[in-house]
Amino acid sequence: MNNRRSTGTETSKPYYKKNTQRKPEDRESGDRGYPPRDNRFKPRGTPNFRGGDDRKRDPNSRFRPKDQRFGPKGRPAVKGKGPKPWEKAKTPKIVSDMQITDGKHKGKYLTTTESKKVRPTSRRIREVMFRILYRRVKAGRILDLCAGSGTIGLEAISRGALISTFVERSAKMCSFIKKNMETLGIKEGHGEVFNIEVVPFLKQMKKRKREWDVIYFDPPYDSNYDEVLEIISRGAALKKRGVLIVEHPAEMFFPEDIGQLHRWRVLVQGDTALSFFDRR
Repeated sequence: MNNRRSTGTETSKPYYKKNTQRKPEDRESGDRGYPPRDNRFKPRGTPNFRGGDDRKRDPNSRFRPKDQRFGPKGRPAVKGKGPKPWEKAKTPKIVSDMQITDGKHKGKYLTTTESKKVRPTSRRIREVMFRILYRRVKAGRILDLCAGSGTIGLEAISRGALISTFVERSAKMCSFIKKNMETLGIKEGHGEVFNIEVVPFLKQMKKRKREWDVIYFDPPYDSNYDEVLEIISRGAALKKRGVLIVEHPAEMFFPEDIGQLHRWRVLVQGDTALSFFDRR
């Protein structure tokens, strides 16, 4: 313990660091006691004499803080990707097999007969099928054989198809197709209806040399598939590298090669299956 007493002539040392800055009376003439205003040669992040950061005051500086270097935080939204937040409530819900599942007519209802003999293609199968054939359907020509109420061809137009051709032997179902076209506002140039059997229609189209990009064949399950597949396998109606989709019961199986047709995929959904063929 230090028992030394302080005298009046002695001064005690302060506990803080002594300020070494020169007093105004000690400065030479023309000498300034503060840093210059030009801070271009100061290292990055060096605060200025007022305690702030020079980089924040200069909006054109290359050495901006990290939080300001790349603009506002957060990932910017990409234009054209999905519906906007205030438009989500307007998106219709798909709850029925007689609704258009996607495209410009999404959510609109189609009319059909109440007969139990007519079996519309389920919306689940249509969603998966059009997801697989998206690029082929876009601006393509679609042929819907055994069209029924025209669900496949109408949805193809909704998804961007150029034209859909409907072939149906029942005059009553052809009237439903025309009514659905009027409901969706589809003009005659984008949809055509033929009230005829499938086999005579394919033979006529082969003579006319008319072809389609995608053919969808959905006959009654108890009908004969072989005759229609044989005509198409000879080059009728389907263009080269076109796609034929056959809807059939899940227990039915087709050979891998049928004439010019080659099966490259089978999609099973419950009791229903889709077989995809390419024309070589």
